Amino acid sequence: ERVAGLSTEQVKARPVPGKWSILEVVCHLVDSEQAWCHRMKRVIAEERPLLVGYDETRFVGSLACHERDLEAELSLFEATRRQMALILRNIPDNAWARQGVHTERGLMTLTELLQAEAEHVPHHLKFIEEKRKALGV
Repeated sequence: ERVAGLSTEQVKARPVPGKWSILEVVCHLVDSEQAWCHRMKRVIAEERPLLVGYDETRFVGSLACHERDLEAELSLFEATRRQMALILRNIPDNAWARQGVHTERGLMTLTELLQAEAEHVPHHLKFIEEKRKALGV
């Protein structure tokens, strides 16, 4: 809803100097969602797996964000969330305490992993709003 009605030029614009475009923010959210969901799956399925961090700036700079389609990215985000929600609804209660070791954050439970990703989108929505205001929309 925060990107609805924006033109291709608007989503690719960088109206705030030194900051990502709206499309880059969306691509980052999709890439992050996939990473966190993979980590959660590993914590559910493996014993204390190593959860490798990544450089989000390098991902945005290297993964052709401005060549990616906004609607396709949003669909992928939604499909990833639907799949993970189905998985999480069907795990036993004791799975929420399972742990993995994140290379940057240390020991994390499945609950903490889910919370980290759930808080990630609202964190970035304010940046999309900042860009919309700078674009005058």
